[in-house]
Amino acid sequence: MSRLSVMPSARRVCALSIAVVSAAVLLSTSIPASAQSTSPVATPTPRASFAYGTILNALDDAPLARAGGFNVMSAYVAWQSVEPTRGQYVFEQHDRWGGTMPNDLTNVISAARASNLKVGLRIDAPPAWAGAGVYSLDPADVEDYVFHVVRYAAGSLAYVEIFNEMNLPLEWGTTPTDPTAYARLLAGAYQGAKRADPTVLVVSAAPSQRTGGLGGTMEDVDWLNGLYAAGGAASFDALGMHAYVGNTEPSTDPSTCTPMCFRDVELYRAVMEQHGDGARNALITELGTLEQASVDLGPYTWMELPTAARADYLVKALHMASDQYTWLLGATVFNLDYAATYNLPNTSERYWFSLLNPDHSPRMAYTSFQQARASGYLPN
Repeated sequence: MSRLSVMPSARRVCALSIAVVSAAVLLSTSIPASAQSTSPVATPTPRASFAYGTILNALDDAPLARAGGFNVMSAYVAWQSVEPTRGQYVFEQHDRWGGTMPNDLTNVISAARASNLKVGLRIDAPPAWAGAGVYSLDPADVEDYVFHVVRYAAGSLAYVEIFNEMNLPLEWGTTPTDPTAYARLLAGAYQGAKRADPTVLVVSAAPSQRTGGLGGTMEDVDWLNGLYAAGGAASFDALGMHAYVGNTEPSTDPSTCTPMCFRDVELYRAVMEQHGDGARNALITELGTLEQASVDLGPYTWMELPTAARADYLVKALHMASDQYTWLLGATVFNLDYAATYNLPNTSERYWFSLLNPDHSPRMAYTSFQQARASGYLPN
């Protein structure tokens, strides 16, 4: 079977990055007292339904996402692949027969539509002509690109996410010390998205979870405070969050868990409320539990969970997200099928975050999620 795949680059680990590389150091990381309050200060916008998403690596697996109970799929589309030179959008070009030229964006949209899924689209991997890294991009180029992408994909998008983990040097392109520059890029993206489709949901980049400031990173809560201080709240509809479960039960108190846990989202919500933004919603763009591996996963070993516990924690976390956190619009699980992707070794942590086995048979986490959706424990 041919496998239309939107493969992330080698640098795309499970988005935990520095936080797991130095987990032992993070055991002493304290949570700022100012970030511990979770008392609501405003009522968030009511949601029509909860978006259950999952990240795919092979588009042929979109039907398995739908069959499992997901209603949103996320697949990386590299900006550099669909606008290789300024102003030349491959998805707007046609072949000699009038059809759209082959490109990743069209492949993703088509796969989603065929399986009755919406797309969570991350703006990602800018082209060399636009700058050496995200930090050096011109907001005008970002605005133009997002405008064309959203206009093309109108009606198929659950949301558009403006980059990822901007508190990491790896993603930002240099040492992140102030989110002000990202706020300018976010403003450009927001303007472009709303020009193309005023109803599209724009989600800010989620910071990498609990980095502790190690390796030139900026701590997640500090980065979010900086984004608000820079006026970034004017340029997103929902705050992006990451919520990896780690190795503790999802209800674990975020003031005591180390180095990270699911309820870290409460720290991010506290930042929103402290800045008078309690009426705004948020969206988890990455959530994951790690299957116990048969190989050494090095810095990720501490996150491993026995098969049954892994499945249980995933479903419990999603239940909390959909039932208790009324300000959340949805959550996207990392990942559906990386273990079933060719050339990915089983020494990669992404292989063990997968909901599917190498032969595409379901792991217990997939089956438990599917059953929870069918029973209504994870409601629409």
